[in-house]
Amino acid sequence: MEQQNLSISSFKKFLVRIVLPFVILVVTIAAILNYYFEKKIVLGSANAGVYKVNRIITETHPNEVGFFGSSRAEGTFLPDSLVKDGFNYGIFGSQDNVICFFLNEECKKQGKTTPLIINFDLDGLDYSIGDQSNYIYNSGYQPVKSLLGSEYKNIFRIPFVKYSGYFEMYTKAYINDKLNLTRYTNKGASVEKIETSAAYFEELINRQLKAERVFKNEPELEAELGRIIKSNPQRKFIFVITPYHESFFNGYSNIQDAENYLALLRKNTNVAVLDFSRMNFPNEYFYDTRHLNLKGAFAFNRILRDSLSDYMDNAPKRFVPDSTTVN
Repeated sequence: MEQQNLSISSFKKFLVRIVLPFVILVVTIAAILNYYFEKKIVLGSANAGVYKVNRIITETHPNEVGFFGSSRAEGTFLPDSLVKDGFNYGIFGSQDNVICFFLNEECKKQGKTTPLIINFDLDGLDYSIGDQSNYIYNSGYQPVKSLLGSEYKNIFRIPFVKYSGYFEMYTKAYINDKLNLTRYTNKGASVEKIETSAAYFEELINRQLKAERVFKNEPELEAELGRIIKSNPQRKFIFVITPYHESFFNGYSNIQDAENYLALLRKNTNVAVLDFSRMNFPNEYFYDTRHLNLKGAFAFNRILRDSLSDYMDNAPKRFVPDSTTVN
């Protein structure tokens, strides 16, 4: 019996002296690694979708003008060329459910009256969150969890482990952002510097000419967007349809439906619609038939800046001289 007590006592000492300190050390190292990986890598780039999602949730910026939308927003709106204090929240691959999430978060900010500038795609209101990695960091926040829907995983509750399968992707995105070899960045905007070759662009045009295009709004998203607009009369919602290549409109079977919906939006007293979709830009201004390149973005932002001034209070104080120098 005495021998058994000695064995139990020795085992307890082993747990206290060896196992417990080891577990504490491992947990501490993991916590430190998780903290630095999240702060330095995951949230290390202002152009990353994960940074934008976290920013709209956790930061207020009372004088900031927000730009929202898909990759056509991310690759077009250059905040410093348009406003004194602005940020581009556009996310590649996202659609209107994500836009509504951002608008809801922005409109929660008490006391803000700055305009919201929203890229509108002529495909209509649709669902897509884009890359799942943009939402993992904030997946514990209920609106983000709801946005993820069936893509939410219980593993997202476990620090560090939740990024399993994404470590390389986050790191690559961080490095690419710091090097900026092929893209021009500005407060969330990320625009292609590369000009598409004439031969390849002709191929893109030919593909577009064969495509069928339909405007369609998902009813729940149309209702949600309408609710957000009507619930926030103190905010100005400015919908901007950025330029498409002319070939985009070939085979568009119901363009009138898109125009009717835009007319419906205009009926709201706190809404403006700026339609530049058919702006006659040369091929060399486009990266593809739906997105401008850097040359096109600079040209368009000069035009957009003048148009926006008609819809903003105190525009001369907010707007800055044209900044088209690539840093």
